[in-house]
Parts: sequence; structure tokens; C-alpha cells
Amino acid sequence: MPLVVAHRGAWGAAPQNSLEAFERAIALGCHGIEIDVRRTADGRMAVIHDARVAGRPVSRLTHEQLRERMRIGQAPLLEDVLELVAGRILVDVELKEDDHVAQVMAIVAGRLDPDQYVVTSFRDAVLPQVKRHAPDARTGLLVGARLRLRELDRRVRRTRVDFVAPHAALRRRRILAWAADRGLPAWLWTVNDPTVLRALRGDPRVAAVITDEPERTLGVFTTH
Repeated sequence: MPLVVAHRGAWGAAPQNSLEAFERAIALGCHGIEIDVRRTADGRMAVIHDARVAGRPVSRLTHEQLRERMRIGQAPLLEDVLELVAGRILVDVELKEDDHVAQVMAIVAGRLDPDQYVVTSFRDAVLPQVKRHAPDARTGLLVGARLRLRELDRRVRRTRVDFVAPHAALRRRRILAWAADRGLPAWLWTVNDPTVLRALRGDPRVAAVITDEPERTLGVFTTH
């Protein structure tokens, strides 16, 4: 059965990317959580997906200003998230930017063992940097729905990743066979459709599914 990774936590009843959503993912029995990391104007690492909040770039807001513009509980510090979940659940750390990899990896590697996290990014330049700062870290290349497979060969060679994380739509374009031929596990995102989940639950080429519906996904995967 693939790992079930809660996309931004289990946020049906809690704000996404919040400590509450991550705690709920643990309570549900998810195997992992996916978090997004951005740097604020005062140099803090915040767990937040969007690059702009209320029309302002996250990079131009202090952490306090950022929190004031969001729902209560959102945009926690990376340190606080990792201290909450360390040793309790796998963490998929998505790096949105490539100018603070060293700072993020100092925080991550100082709190989690290498088998307790992975680092993913759409940005090719990020992933080799992760390996330089944390050689034992596992890295994955995030792949959008429109990518051509011949481009992916070049990107995988350049980034030297341990797995690929393609958009679920790419499964129709033989992405799973492509990855298996190269010995690369596949982490599919974002998979919410029960029909698709049922098709994937017994596929050995799928190492993990990242989902907005972790409770439903766990139910599909554990129902015989």
C-alpha cells in the first residue's frame, strides 16, 4: 500500500498548514504530512503555501505581520512544526524558493533524522543544494502536469533525486512506467478521487500519494 501523505495536513476542520492540521493527520494514522516553506522579511521560516497574502509578498512581511493576515493557527514557524511532529510522522518539506536552502536544512536536519523526512521542490537548483547541506537527505523532484518526459530525463540526471513526485494527471502519460524503468519511486500529487485511489492502492510503482482527503484515502486503502 502506498504511503498516505496529508497535503498541508488534515485540514478539513482545521486551517491548512497549521499545527492543528498536522496533529489531526497524526491522529488519523497518516504516514506523512506535506508542508510548504517560505522565508519572511525578518528571516524566519514560515510554513505557508502561497507566495502572497492579502496582496503582499510573504518575503516582504515579517512573521508577525504574516500571521496577522491569516487565519488563527496558520503560517507557524518551521521549528514549531518539526518539534510537534518529530518522530511521530514522516515530513515532506517542500521548498518553494532557492535562496535559503542552507537555513532550512539546518533547521530540518537539527530536529529530524534522515529517515523522518524528505525534501521536494519544483526548482531544479534547490535539490542538489539540499544534498550538499544534508548528504543523507532524500530528495524528490516535483513535476507539473504539462511536463514532457524527454525533459524529465535531463532534469533527473541534473538533480540526482531519490524519487519523482509527478502530478497525478501524468499517470495517463506512462509516468509510472517511466519512473519504474529508472528505479525511481513515484509520489503522486494531489490525489483525491476515490476511483483513482482504488486503482493506485495495489500499484507497486506508487510509493506514496499526497492527498487533500487523507481520511477518505486511508479508508480506500484499508478497505478490501
